[in-house]
Amino acid sequence: MRGLNLEFKPVELIGAMVVDSEGYIYGRAAKIEIRPEGPAFKIISVNTIKESIPNIDALTQGLLEDFKSKYSIFSIQELYKFVAKELKVQSVTENDLISYAKLKEIAIPIKEVSKDVEEEKPSIHLDDIEAMNKSEFGSCILLKTSIEAMMRGVEPNKPVLYQDEESLKEKLVIDNLARILGKVHGIVMGADGLRVVVSKESVVKKLVPDMVLLKKKLLSENTRRDIIKDMGLLGFQNPEELTDEKLVAYAKMRGYEIPSRLESVKAILLYKTSVPWEQLGRIGDVVLLKRTLPDIFEEELKAEEPKSITARLGTSAQKPRPQIGATSISFLTRPGSFALGMYLGTFLTIFIGFVPYVGALFSGGVAGYLARGWARGAIAGFFSCLFGTIILALISPLLLSMGLADFLGMILAYLPSSVVDAIKEMLYAVSSLFPYTLVLINASIGLVGGLIIGLIKS
Repeated sequence: MRGLNLEFKPVELIGAMVVDSEGYIYGRAAKIEIRPEGPAFKIISVNTIKESIPNIDALTQGLLEDFKSKYSIFSIQELYKFVAKELKVQSVTENDLISYAKLKEIAIPIKEVSKDVEEEKPSIHLDDIEAMNKSEFGSCILLKTSIEAMMRGVEPNKPVLYQDEESLKEKLVIDNLARILGKVHGIVMGADGLRVVVSKESVVKKLVPDMVLLKKKLLSENTRRDIIKDMGLLGFQNPEELTDEKLVAYAKMRGYEIPSRLESVKAILLYKTSVPWEQLGRIGDVVLLKRTLPDIFEEELKAEEPKSITARLGTSAQKPRPQIGATSISFLTRPGSFALGMYLGTFLTIFIGFVPYVGALFSGGVAGYLARGWARGAIAGFFSCLFGTIILALISPLLLSMGLADFLGMILAYLPSSVVDAIKEMLYAVSSLFPYTLVLINASIGLVGGLIIGLIKS
């Protein structure tokens, strides 16, 4: 079954309203039998039918009017004695009166009365049940099938067609977990369409003036005539009419403490928001909702949040138009750490950019890996190696004066002497003049490395 796995004692479900999937009442659970094959719910449906029956009161009055002039009969007792004598019976029943009218060929008045007739319907089983629940309005069982609608010959409507307020008002509202929520209070309309207002009747405790004690207190200190005279002086209209409202107002004006008592009164309580029409699942004898009210209200609140933010910022809800030039650099703002790739690529170039080709290729590849995308990677690799090589060229004289060449020779002793000599020569070349060629070579190699690795990671 859908929803929460609620559990009930069988006795708790006796009298539960059984509703089919189209919102038509199948009946009420009259008995639950635990059979070997599983629980079976005996269903009783109460149908109100109208039938025509003799109107005894009208017949009696008609006979009485007719017999006044014929037999000088003026009371019902005299009429019944007369009919009993005519029929030769001791006393007259309603059926005797009807028989007498038929015997004398007197028209018998007819009236229509409503009568409740119980009908036993096919039992339902657990496999037929979609959900069961109970609320302050009683227990409810929702069925998976449209058994009652089919019995009535009702065609299902998908989606739910609009209906006017009169056809919906006072119908029970049941959510998809079989919880009876209340009744349809009315229909409201907004720009987003029709909505249904749901209400529930509740008994609330209310403090009301205790008029018995108040009257006793007022009349113990004043006579009725004095109160009327005083009320006239205070400007009350028709002071002789001592209604409860006037007495309370008078007592307050004269400084009396108003005694009160708790009274239970029926109140119509409306739910905090209405239900959108599209949340109505079916409309039959009852209104079935697609979801629970908390879920509907939560969805409404979530839908309102973006609107509220937009309203506070004063922005338009329309999709912004693309600006000229924005698409040319839009790839820089897509997901990926473009800035981090630039920073780390530049940092690596400063430290290993003097290694011919390999240093720039590795630094550009790292920048492209972080930037992601062939275009972003290529740009990150190019500029990181460009800026790193320029910085390296600017600081290399200082590093050489501090013995960097000899230090590198010790660290890179495991490399072939030709490679170490090439590194040293490059450092000296960098320190002697600004290496435009080296900068361009490293930047180009960094672009290639960033493009390849960025393309792989895109």
